[in-house]
Amino acid sequence: MDYALTVYPLSSGYQPRFEALIGAAPRYLNLGELRRLPFAGLLKTLRGIDGRLFLPLEDINAKALLPVLQALAAVTRAGSIEIIGPELTAIRVPRWRAALAVGALAGATVVGRSALHRCERELAGLLGALRIDVQPPKSGRVQYLKTNLWLGVKAGGSIGHIAGVVNGLVGRGWGVDFLSAESPVMLRSEVVYRPVRALDTYGLPSEVNLYRFHHSFLQQARELIEGKNAAFIYQRMSVANYVGVQLSREYKLPLIIEYNGSEVWIARNWGTPLRFEAVAEQAEQACLRHAHLVVTISDVLRDELVARGVEPERIVVYPNGIDPTVFDPDRFNEEQCRELRARHGIHKNALLATFVGTFGQWHGAEMLARAICNLAVNDQDWLVKQRLHFLLVGDGLKMTEVRAILSDERCKPFVTLTGLVPQAETPSYLAASDIFISPHVANQDGSRFFGSPTKLFEYMAMGQGIIASDLDQIGEVLGGSPHITSLGSFGGEASQKQCAILVRPGEVAEIEAALRFLAEHPQWRRALGRNARQRALDKYTWDSHVAFILEGLQRVLLKPVASQ
Repeated sequence: MDYALTVYPLSSGYQPRFEALIGAAPRYLNLGELRRLPFAGLLKTLRGIDGRLFLPLEDINAKALLPVLQALAAVTRAGSIEIIGPELTAIRVPRWRAALAVGALAGATVVGRSALHRCERELAGLLGALRIDVQPPKSGRVQYLKTNLWLGVKAGGSIGHIAGVVNGLVGRGWGVDFLSAESPVMLRSEVVYRPVRALDTYGLPSEVNLYRFHHSFLQQARELIEGKNAAFIYQRMSVANYVGVQLSREYKLPLIIEYNGSEVWIARNWGTPLRFEAVAEQAEQACLRHAHLVVTISDVLRDELVARGVEPERIVVYPNGIDPTVFDPDRFNEEQCRELRARHGIHKNALLATFVGTFGQWHGAEMLARAICNLAVNDQDWLVKQRLHFLLVGDGLKMTEVRAILSDERCKPFVTLTGLVPQAETPSYLAASDIFISPHVANQDGSRFFGSPTKLFEYMAMGQGIIASDLDQIGEVLGGSPHITSLGSFGGEASQKQCAILVRPGEVAEIEAALRFLAEHPQWRRALGRNARQRALDKYTWDSHVAFILEGLQRVLLKPVASQ
């Protein structure tokens, strides 16, 4: 059997070319999945690999993790080990050479530990310091800091959010320098990309690399910002990074921090808990303490920020949004939609119900999969009669569970799984669809759902019927829409205030009922879609989002609050 050990799940563009190159569809394992295994389970999994083993690197920055991949490969019983590069070049690696990667890992680990301790000292000082006073920006360039170390992720709501804010700033007349280790996606041509070098190799545990990257990013950003007539700094908060704070203090510039939730909480509840959780939490607190303005996307997060000591005057809340020129159904004609369907083997006359996401813990993709399975097993004749087909776009943590649920042979004729699709292609998939599904679930720890799902607004903008969980901001944004249990067999017209069908989070039977309702009532699909698009255009554009941020920055700097 063939195996592929990857950094992240491969995209739908790269994966078919990779499989064509090797002449097989291997079993895929990625580092995220392996990290969640106990040591004994990890060792058993690696020792179970006894065929050809491939290490595909879809993105050039992923080469930093090559020593990790090679060290893991050396533990396996693979008959051969091959590295496949971004351009599909193949290099065969002897096992002994793969084992040498342990030396590179050891060196990077020592450097990483040193960087961690340096950050601890710096953060102690910052948490005891006062926020600096600055003047409101009147001109100059925005220094946008994307400090994530994602190594090639090019899909998901975060990509759309970054593009939305950056392009919104440009649309409001600001020049923007975009500092990032990853190439920009979907940014306007006026944006100046200033590349930041990623790490050459990684140490263990993987978390220490974030502290190394922090100092590397800071040093490079100093060189990139110098002499650029900077107006203010905008940093999207990422794990263990407070570069924006240090630059703001050194250059006496206003600092905006974008807060989409605690990365410490997210790692603990939706991924793998951080090894150095206390230090990462201090980095978050330093960002919140020294930011002149904190931007967030929901009232739940605003309340959390206040509880963490951020004065309400320093907080701006505005939900996520859309670029109406990008998410516009009129961009795509019938021929383009038919071609996309044909590419995935979907009939041109199918009633297409679509989910788009990164299959995270909160997305509820497994709930949708159960609804699909129930319909396929219990009412296949109805699915055939309605010509209903399901398109699930993306990949991620919950994909293994989703595939297992849909593995029943009776499900397969009704479902298409595309894998990861570049964010720029998402509008075309939505344009080819008839129903959109947003089955988000509540947080398992009982805390309030704090998200503002970008995909929800993209669904709204594309003008088709939506099924969505009635969950905190999702229900608020779709306010006035009916709950599925209130509709019964009603087949009248939707009112102008209604733009979706709401279901209770995690209620599979209600997702099924909503699918039945929209499949059988095309007039509702049309009316809900029309209403949803108008609401998105009126209230939820990135231009409105950015305008609110800029107004907030002027307000807080013209009327300074006392430093804490």
